[in-house]
Amino acid sequence: MANDKALKPPPTTVEETFGRGSMEITLLLAKSKNGYYEGASRDIRDGAALAVRELDEAGAMKIKVVDVAAGPSSVAGAVSAANGRNSGLLVSFAPQSTTAAIAAIVPEQRPSLINLATSVSGSKVFSFGFDEVASAARGARRVIASGQKKIVVLVPAHLPASEERALETAISQAGGSVTGVIRYDSGTASDLLERNKPLLDAANVALLMGDGAAVGAVLKGLRATSAALQIVGTSHWPMSVYTEPAAANAIIATSDPEAMRSVGVRYEVANKRPFSIHAALGYDSVAITAGIVRSTGATAISPEALISKTGFRGVTGLFRLTAAGAIERRLGVYKVETGRLVSVEAGSESF
Repeated sequence: MANDKALKPPPTTVEETFGRGSMEITLLLAKSKNGYYEGASRDIRDGAALAVRELDEAGAMKIKVVDVAAGPSSVAGAVSAANGRNSGLLVSFAPQSTTAAIAAIVPEQRPSLINLATSVSGSKVFSFGFDEVASAARGARRVIASGQKKIVVLVPAHLPASEERALETAISQAGGSVTGVIRYDSGTASDLLERNKPLLDAANVALLMGDGAAVGAVLKGLRATSAALQIVGTSHWPMSVYTEPAAANAIIATSDPEAMRSVGVRYEVANKRPFSIHAALGYDSVAITAGIVRSTGATAISPEALISKTGFRGVTGLFRLTAAGAIERRLGVYKVETGRLVSVEAGSESF
């Protein structure tokens, strides 16, 4: 009973702070309608909190979690308050309009921004998200090269049309063709696959995107209706899916799974739920900051400190930020075997 009580989120009026140092990372997240951080936002917060506990041995840093659920109208006040606390870095995961409002603030009047959500442009703004389309396209290239060129794509119902088009373009450029796109949600997996059986029958590969519990249900449905299809997953699949028999032999392009696994075990112990790509991004956004603070003693993170030709290595693998605000990542290709990712094509060890 005591454990259940400990796992309850704090009251909605509580502003959370993790760490005890003076160098603040302001974490801008949007609460759900019920007043709590849920889903990806909760994972990012908890991943960042774990990183502060594990990596800030000198006690130099802290994370201040700030709610921006009110949208763009909440941004000016949140950033002004962060400036008043001498925040050294902004990290955000919010709707694109909210992130754009942060980026639009005169760069001299706010800290650098690490954006974990959909990319926006701006001075001192760095995209840090893990591009699921890039992962899907890399996995698709692997199977296309082996001669499996007809691909049916299954994506969450909420996936932006622009990302769907980007994936179709990448598959075409690699020499493959998309036989159809099936949009799914958590409650319609089995019926949806039966209704779209002709699309599945026309393909020899099923590329399944998504990061929620529905991924497992769709995967099981695919094995039941179209067992012969080669499955291609993405970096965003929940790690728990790997242990499903239906995931056997799936191809996934992602970062080094060993780092994800080792941190993931500690995350699951602390938070009583599986590690996710969003938790990993929260962890790495703090890890990169901790490295800079440890090596330079910085009290604010400048754009120059974030840009490195050799890059950084974190839970999400090898990456580097560019002067244009983009992120470059090195991905390997893996196959799911006995519940684990086994390398079939190693990612580059350097830039």
